[in-house]
Amino acid sequence: MPITANAQKGCSEKTFRDIEWENRMPDKKRIAVMFSGGTDSTYAAWSQIPLYDQIHLITFIRVGLRKPENIREGVARLRAAFTAKEITHKFIDFEDVCQKATPHKEKWEAQQQVLSQKISPLWEDPHGMLFGRERYDSRRRTLFMANECLHCKVAMHLAAIRFCKQENITEICDGSNPEQLDDGSQLEDVKAIAHDIFGKLGINYLSPVFHSTPEQRCGALYQAGITDHPDHKKLEKTHQIPPRQIQCTVPGSVLWTVCIFPWLVYDGQSCNDYIKMCRGYYTEEMKRGLCMLNLEDFQMERLSEGSGR
Repeated sequence: MPITANAQKGCSEKTFRDIEWENRMPDKKRIAVMFSGGTDSTYAAWSQIPLYDQIHLITFIRVGLRKPENIREGVARLRAAFTAKEITHKFIDFEDVCQKATPHKEKWEAQQQVLSQKISPLWEDPHGMLFGRERYDSRRRTLFMANECLHCKVAMHLAAIRFCKQENITEICDGSNPEQLDDGSQLEDVKAIAHDIFGKLGINYLSPVFHSTPEQRCGALYQAGITDHPDHKKLEKTHQIPPRQIQCTVPGSVLWTVCIFPWLVYDGQSCNDYIKMCRGYYTEEMKRGLCMLNLEDFQMERLSEGSGR
């Protein structure tokens, strides 16, 4: 954690270790914000800053996440709007967690079957009505394992837990919203499991954006002077203004969102199947990841969710 200018003035009387300890005193309310620089995570930060003394904006980076410098403007605007608050920002490279937590073999095989057209959209055989349920379920599981966004978010959540435990932070939030069905980590059912997992580790995981609309978020940030346009998100998405968020250029993510997800989710029942698979996958992979990170104080068996994979 960076040492503030005021703290440095007293270095002749106190060691930096003493100052660091004071910064972590329990009377200071602290929160971490998973901050991509986009409208949603910026709104999450903006909504929580008034409630805390220290706000730690953390931006996760890995191979394929580019232009991290984009987030600087958002950080600067938040600091300018809340001059009395201690707002820090840190990049966290979580590539090591991604490499360990991602099912590379299954994901690669699924992607290759799609690209070579050895597997077809599930809606060509809706719920196995033509060729049987066993074949359908096998293909459904194969396509699901190409879920690049969920793989990435599992690793990110593990890295977030590691950061909170290292920094003794007990509150964290993100910009999750209900508009991104293809990102399984943002499903309400999965959010409930994440809240349970983080909570059992002594971390309160919040999603202050979840029950707001895009218009509410954009309007609030515009009125607060954090952005310059009431429709900032739309303008940024259509490249009419410079981007403020880190850019995902992972090819597997594009393949998942544009091609594979619509092959997998095509009606109400397939959507319910997808939600069930996301719940199970998230639960099991977080369990495995927490063991990998040696978080021994967490007893995953207390979770009631089954794997459902």
